[in-house]
Amino acid sequence: MTRGLPLLLLCICIFCSPSAVRAGGLPVTVDGDFADWGAAAAATADPAGDDGSSGIDFRNLWLAHDQDRLYLRFDTTVEVQPDEQQDIRLYLDTDMNAGTGYSIQGIGADLVWELGGRSGTFYTPGSNNIDHPDIGLTIAPTVSSSQFELSLARDAVPASGKLLFPGSSFRMVLRDGTGGDVLPDAGSVSYTFDASAFPAASLPLERQDTSHVRIATWNIQSDGLFDTNSGHQAALGRIFDAVDPDVWIICEVWNHSAEEVRQVVEGFLPSGGGEAWYATKRDDGNVIVSRFPILMDWEVNPGYRITAALLDLRPVQDTDLLLVANHWRCCTADGDRQNEADSVVEFLKDAREPGGAFTVGPDTPFVLGGDFNLVGWRQQLDTLVGGEIQDNGTYGPDSPPDWDGSSLSYALSRQPDARQVYTWRNDYSSFYPGMLDYLFYTDSVYELAHGYVLETRTMEPSTLAAYGLQAGDTPDASDHAPRVGDFALITGTPSPPVLARGARLLPNVPNPFNPRTELRFSLPQPGRVRLDVLDARGRHVATLLDAERPAGTQQVTWTGTDSAGRGVASGVYRVRMAVDGKVVDGRAVTLVR
Repeated sequence: MTRGLPLLLLCICIFCSPSAVRAGGLPVTVDGDFADWGAAAAATADPAGDDGSSGIDFRNLWLAHDQDRLYLRFDTTVEVQPDEQQDIRLYLDTDMNAGTGYSIQGIGADLVWELGGRSGTFYTPGSNNIDHPDIGLTIAPTVSSSQFELSLARDAVPASGKLLFPGSSFRMVLRDGTGGDVLPDAGSVSYTFDASAFPAASLPLERQDTSHVRIATWNIQSDGLFDTNSGHQAALGRIFDAVDPDVWIICEVWNHSAEEVRQVVEGFLPSGGGEAWYATKRDDGNVIVSRFPILMDWEVNPGYRITAALLDLRPVQDTDLLLVANHWRCCTADGDRQNEADSVVEFLKDAREPGGAFTVGPDTPFVLGGDFNLVGWRQQLDTLVGGEIQDNGTYGPDSPPDWDGSSLSYALSRQPDARQVYTWRNDYSSFYPGMLDYLFYTDSVYELAHGYVLETRTMEPSTLAAYGLQAGDTPDASDHAPRVGDFALITGTPSPPVLARGARLLPNVPNPFNPRTELRFSLPQPGRVRLDVLDARGRHVATLLDAERPAGTQQVTWTGTDSAGRGVASGVYRVRMAVDGKVVDGRAVTLVR
C-alpha cells in the first residue's frame, strides 16, 4: 500500500470480489505516454503465462478517474493494434447487478465492448448495438503497442435513456476473445469513484512570445478549403483567425494550385505592411503557405505526398527552417507508409551531410508536419523518430535524424480544455478518434514552447467565446483538427548560415512587381549560373540566364514575359537557381498586372 495516501482514498476500498482495487483519482491525458499514471492509480495484476493462441497475456490493469471520465490502462505483453486484428473485450457491470446484462465470471455486464471489432452492446435490459461516440471512447496510442490507455465518458447515455454509470461503483472483466487470457482469472475487478476532480487548465490559443515561430498543420478534408458552403467557410474563418500562424501545412488540396491556396489564406489572414504569403506545392495534395520567403522546395519521394521547403525565418529568428509537409497513405497501407518514413529519413540525412543533392547549414532546425496517418503497426513511427530505415537497399543505412545523432521529438500537446490529444474524429466512422497529425522537430536546436490541438467540441463555452469560436467549428470545417506549435531556437544554438552562405538568390526588388523586377544572386566562387522562371504548377516559363558568372553579387531583370516574349498573367512565380548544373536555391516572386 502506498504511504501518505489521503484517508478518504484508503477508506473507499471495496472487497466484494477477489480482485477489488481502491479508487484512484488522477489527471490522466489519453496520449499513449503513460507518464501521468502514478502510484495513486488503482492496479491489479494477473499471472504470467496464461495466454492463448494470440499471445496476448494480460499482466496488469490500472484504473483511475476524474470528474468526467473513467480511465483504463492495460498491457498485452505482445504488440497488437488498438482497433483491429485482435479480440480484446471489456465487460463492465455498471449497475452492480449480476442478474442483468451479459453473464460472465459472476457479474452481469451492462456494457460489452470489442476493441478490435470497434463495436459494442449495451443492455437496458434488452441488447442495443452501440458505437464509440455513444460511450465517449478514446484510446491511445493510435499505433500498435503492448500497452494502451482508454477513457469512457462518465455521463454517457448509450441507449434508452440509461446512464452508462448509474452509480458510484462498477465491476469489470478484461478478456482476450473466447479462448485467451482473462483478467482476473476468476471473479471480477471492482472499482468505486470518489469525488476526485481535476479540471484541465485552459491553454491560451495566442502565442506567448513574438520570437516564437508558429507552425500549424491541418488536413482540411477533400479540398475543403474551397468548399463554398457558407457555414463551412465561416467555421474555417474563425479557426484561421484563432490560430493565426506564420506557416501552414495544409493537406488534401487535390484540385487546386499553391497560388489558389495562397489567395484563400490571404483572404482569411490578410497581409499587413511589409508582409506577404508565399506558397508551394510539389506533390499531389500538400501545400506549404508561409509568411517567410521560401528559398527552395523539393518533392521528397515522387509518387508519394511529401513536400519539403527551406524557409528563411529572418528577422523573427536568425535561421533557416527545413519544413517537410506530409500526407502519408491511410489505413492498412503499412508498406506504403514504411516507404514514406524511410524516404523522409533518407532526405533528412541528405540535408545534413555534404555531398548529396543538397545540403543545409549546420544546426538548421527541421520540423516535419502533416497528416501522417500513423495507424496500424508502429514501425513507421519508430523509423521516423529514430531513423531506423527498413529498406536499406533502397534508402540507405539507418540515420538518426537530429543533428546530434539523436531521435526527433514530437508534440503531444492536448486540446485547450481537455486532456485528449486526438486530432482526427469522425463520429460517423467506426474508427476511434486518433492522433494522426503530428509536428516532429529536431530538439537539439529547436524547442516546442507552446502548442495545442484546436478541437472545439471539447472546449469550454467561456474559452470559445474568448476566441470567437463555436463548439461545432472543428467538425464543420474538417474531420481533422489543426495541430499548432510555437517553436523557439534553443539559447546558445549557433545561427546556421543561409544555404551555408553559398550560392543563393537574394530578395528581388520590387516584389510584388509590375512591369519589371531585379533578380539578385550571390556566388562565393565563379560558376555557370542558370535562372529559370516556373509557374505555380512547376511548368517552365522562361530562362533568364544561362552563362558563366564571376564570384560576387549580381542581378538580372525579368519583365514578366515568357520565353517567347509574351506577357504572362498575374500570379506567384518561382525563380530557380542552378550552379554548375545543381539546383541550389529558389524564390517566389509575385507579378501584379
